[in-house]
Amino acid sequence: MKGHFEVSIALLATAILAGPLGNRLAMAQSERNAPSQAAQSIDAQMPYAVQYEGRLTVRTDYTATDVFTERFKILTPSAIATQSQQQLSFVEGMQTLETVEAFTEKADGTRVPVGSANIITRDAASTQVTYTRDQKQRTVIFQNVQVGDTLVMTHRREIRQTLFPGQFFYSDIFRRSLPFSSAQVIVEVPNDLDLRISTIGTGLNDRIEEVDGVRRHTVTLSPQAYLPEEVRAVSPVDRDPLLLISTFNSYEEMGLAYGAAALPKAGVTPEIVALADDITKGVADRRLQAAAIDAWMKKNIRYVAVFLSLGRVVPNDAVSVLSNRFGDCKDKATLMSALLAAKGIASEAALINLGGIYTLPEPPTLTALNHVILYLPEFDLYDDPTQNFAAFGLLAVETYDKPVVRVGTNGAILAHTPVMKPEDHTNHAATIINVAADGTVTGQTEESGTGVFGMVLRFAGSNVQTLGHEVISQRQLQSFNTPGIGRYDLGNSSETTDPVTIKSRFTLSQRFKPPTPGERVAIPFGLPQVLRPGNFLLGTRLYGRKSAFVCYAGTQIEDIDARFAPGLALPVLPRPTNIENPSFTYHSIFRLEDRTLKIHREFVSRVAGQSCPAAVEAQIADDMNTVRIDVNTAYAFTAPTPQPNQNVTPVGVMDQKLRLGFFSSLNPDCSSLGFDSVRIIEEARHGTVAIDHGESFSNYAQDNPRFECNKHPTEGTIVSYEPNAGFTGADSITIEAISPSGGAFKRHYMISVYPSTATAGSAESGPAQSVKPVEFTRTAAGDQVLQLAYLFALYPDCSSIGYAAVRIIEAPRHGKLAIEQGTGFSAFPQSNQRFECNKRRTDGVNLSYTPEAGYIGADSVLLDVIYPSGTYAKRHYAIEVK
Repeated sequence: MKGHFEVSIALLATAILAGPLGNRLAMAQSERNAPSQAAQSIDAQMPYAVQYEGRLTVRTDYTATDVFTERFKILTPSAIATQSQQQLSFVEGMQTLETVEAFTEKADGTRVPVGSANIITRDAASTQVTYTRDQKQRTVIFQNVQVGDTLVMTHRREIRQTLFPGQFFYSDIFRRSLPFSSAQVIVEVPNDLDLRISTIGTGLNDRIEEVDGVRRHTVTLSPQAYLPEEVRAVSPVDRDPLLLISTFNSYEEMGLAYGAAALPKAGVTPEIVALADDITKGVADRRLQAAAIDAWMKKNIRYVAVFLSLGRVVPNDAVSVLSNRFGDCKDKATLMSALLAAKGIASEAALINLGGIYTLPEPPTLTALNHVILYLPEFDLYDDPTQNFAAFGLLAVETYDKPVVRVGTNGAILAHTPVMKPEDHTNHAATIINVAADGTVTGQTEESGTGVFGMVLRFAGSNVQTLGHEVISQRQLQSFNTPGIGRYDLGNSSETTDPVTIKSRFTLSQRFKPPTPGERVAIPFGLPQVLRPGNFLLGTRLYGRKSAFVCYAGTQIEDIDARFAPGLALPVLPRPTNIENPSFTYHSIFRLEDRTLKIHREFVSRVAGQSCPAAVEAQIADDMNTVRIDVNTAYAFTAPTPQPNQNVTPVGVMDQKLRLGFFSSLNPDCSSLGFDSVRIIEEARHGTVAIDHGESFSNYAQDNPRFECNKHPTEGTIVSYEPNAGFTGADSITIEAISPSGGAFKRHYMISVYPSTATAGSAESGPAQSVKPVEFTRTAAGDQVLQLAYLFALYPDCSSIGYAAVRIIEAPRHGKLAIEQGTGFSAFPQSNQRFECNKRRTDGVNLSYTPEAGYIGADSVLLDVIYPSGTYAKRHYAIEVK
């Protein structure tokens, strides 16, 4: 069984490491596991289409013939480069591969055969620490390929030997990220061969028939909706149609087959006993003995995999591994098992998947098993001796919450590795930034980690030892856009004991310059090795996610103390953020103490398992975006003296919330500078004030370069007032608002709250007695309904702000007035940016008048109108009924 240590640490470092080292590993990993061109396309027009036909004939001696034809229809020019050179692999000695035919089929039916010189077989490429001596690669290079052509190739693979003697297994995955137009696999099996065949997932149909003692399965894939490969999605094995064939009846049976070949290799010899005694010398506690053996393995046995034939699942014996001082996952597990046994500590081999597979699909195959770790029953813990940077009892991040097949001297069982706990995987980066009077920036970072974060810090420490302090610190600081140089204290990073701590000191190349009024700058955050809070555990955001995705539990804490020399401007404090999401919590606090800005951020992922349903994405997306904004906060450093109080007199309605103001700070391109900080200077006496972050419409003047921003919702701070239940009368509040750019102002609101209705003759003739009514004249036909008015309040995108409250001050004497919420057409002048709203119906209030039957003469209505924005008007309608 192939080990995957080098892939594991690359994935882990790619995901968690900050700076250029993580980026380089990300590039290498993406090249190794790059999805097809179709998977990268989000266009409805696929670059190519695939047809697949296969026939697998299995014989009673567990050999088989697999004949398959693939057709690639080229639909776009880009597909010519990606698909006109096809590659297949096979294992020499265990398999043969014959290319029966290969040709380019033109639109008119003409065939252009692939010449023998363009069918190349060579040794398959090996990774730096994995060598497959019998793995071969066949490359077919198609000729004269154009858009509209179909590339056709037929191969015959003879399966002469399987990895487990006397057994047979086979699998096919029909990825929905590949543009299959059709697929069919025929499997023929002798009736007397006990072979289990199963289809998993939607879209596969298995038609079974018996012909002359042969059971024939015709498996057909019906057309499926194309799903692009999603970032950090679980493996296609867990989500896409799957065909599995196996003679194994259970994973326990497969485990016994592995154990029969592997367990005898862990024999305890005098050499093994002597080494185990030397490793544990002076250590009496049995768990500490196991930890000492684990640490020795990780320091002294490097990962190198050399595979030949059955060596893919059968380890080398412990003595050979010790002699070579290298081995793959099963080799290292075998040697460690022997060393533990020498001290009387039992262990079991645990077959597991090191990747994105979180299930064991039936029937059993090696599709979901590609790695071997150990289980120590005495301590009820799993350990992976290939994870050289992990503390004892901690696993690669890809192997938590996974099904395993445990194999020991007492047999084989199915089990499960533990789920991640936030308290077991922690990272804390504490940074002190010193800004001198001349702007020189120096500082220090102390970073500690446990669990998977501890692994990454050890990996980072190893790279400092390899490349040097100056190179790593320069690259790291440059990647943060804070160029400079630093030096590390690697502490205990060479030991596999948690917590691991790395310290660093740094000096930045550029001097710090506080921004001018209206600008903001970021404050350096030091020299951490791990990505900042919120940037790893729950992965990359993908709105509209369709597949389950890999998610981790853990805790990330960031503390930054930025000290500013006397005479320097101090930053304006942003608002703290507090998020309580079912999947995670996030809290940030900002304080100024003397001349030090103290920043504390804490992100805790509490996901229940490491495979999160797609629905979780929608639950966390908005909150995770808030975390991103908070972590990347930029600061204003100048706060002008607040302008004189601005008095605003809004009018509200009893028992209804009134929005007082929306404060937004935008760049000229309408992107947000951040949220205004609003504090209450004078509290309301008869109601409550709410200050919330949200979206609404700005109100820039026409001569402002941001005027066009008024047409679209933007984020900002919303201040609203809600009167106490039943209260009417006067109230007031005073607020102070500080924009992210440092601008500040005070605003005083004198609020009038009135009942939502009033009857004729009421003493309350209106919110403002001095307001002169707007006069309207209307003519009505006797015995007909007169539409007096349509009252509307619209945002620039034509959505409704809300319904106006209409109060009858003087009711008509010779008819009835109807006030109804409904729809109608607005009447904005052409100069108003809402002019286009006039062309469609919008929500509003319709006013209509119905005269008494037979009445002819004059009538009138006096109304108070309170709009949802808090503005007020009086309307007087003089009506002539004819």
